[in-house]
Amino acid sequence: MEIYFSDSSFEVGNQSYEGFPILVDSKGKIVNVALDFFVDELLRKRSVKDVKTWNAYGRHLYDYFGYLEAKKLKWDYIPESGSGDVPPLVHYVSWCDKTIGNKPGYINDKTGLIQRFYVWALKVGLIPSLPFREIEVVSLHQEGMLSHTSSRSRKVKSTDLHIPEVENTLAVLSRRQIDLALRQIRNPTHRAMLHLGLNAGLRAEEIVTFPAEYVVDCGKLSAKVKSISVHLNPNSMDTKNDKSRKVRISVPCMNQLWQYRETVRSQLERTSTVNSPHLFLTRYGLPFVADGFDKPLGRLGEKIGFHMYPHLLRHTFATHTLAALDDLKRAGRIKGSPLHILMGLLGHSSVLTTMKYVHQLDSIDDAYGTQYQSEIDALALGYLEERV
Repeated sequence: MEIYFSDSSFEVGNQSYEGFPILVDSKGKIVNVALDFFVDELLRKRSVKDVKTWNAYGRHLYDYFGYLEAKKLKWDYIPESGSGDVPPLVHYVSWCDKTIGNKPGYINDKTGLIQRFYVWALKVGLIPSLPFREIEVVSLHQEGMLSHTSSRSRKVKSTDLHIPEVENTLAVLSRRQIDLALRQIRNPTHRAMLHLGLNAGLRAEEIVTFPAEYVVDCGKLSAKVKSISVHLNPNSMDTKNDKSRKVRISVPCMNQLWQYRETVRSQLERTSTVNSPHLFLTRYGLPFVADGFDKPLGRLGEKIGFHMYPHLLRHTFATHTLAALDDLKRAGRIKGSPLHILMGLLGHSSVLTTMKYVHQLDSIDDAYGTQYQSEIDALALGYLEERV
């Protein structure tokens, strides 16, 4: 079994789709049932337009069909209960867990996609029943900080193949660590990228494709203005699933971006013939590749003694901002839920994804006041002003 990702010559309905996953078996034949599923799942649903999501979906189903081929099992073999046999998906989950040693969360990610494949197969009449049972489990919200967001239990859909996961603690920078990182980074481009990541909670691809035209001169603004609202438009930058959203950037951060654009970037621009709309340029005057910020952050981490990577900046922004919003909620200055405000800022499609930051609030060293925290506080007040 092999997996390939299409070039621009791959078309569906005379529309070109690059990066589309295609499975090919050991005989060199396209696995048509997987291709049909991907067309329905990836092209019909606007929520999965991101090419990186296509890649993950393709590799998950490739792993399963590769297992089936190696074990000479048929994907549509679903024995009846009491027959003394189980479906191949059950064997696959056990193999991932016991033989390969995949972590529970990764197994659940893979089987979640495979289960959607089987639901689709049932819907289009390829199988008589599902190879798993759907169940409901009760999830209770933890009491404590932000308990005002919800005090009721929820019923969550799951399946009998779900493996319980041990909750992993997200890495979040404390205020001392943020202060140290901002002081120790020397390269002006990397410093501006670091400040923006911490200030707006952008994803890695959003940082490296942040448009230069989004930067404004705050020198003419009233001193009362502490933050600037910025609309992230997928037509001018990379955003997950091509979704637009609004974020706020503090005036100190915007000032740094303005100074960078007018001085450092203008010099870097002259070293290359490439005319890029992106704000950040490499030392060769070229736009950063998608993972181009990883290595500079890694080197910074080695220098200051703790692991640094782009998504850590997003986790840090989210946790510190949630704490600031919660303070406003406790003071009676916000009527809505801090979680829902943060959900919009991060571009999450579900508040359940945003909930993970609640458990990190005790790790950010509240007693240590920094310039960064004053910026986050100003941003939180900016969200409040937008709702007045």
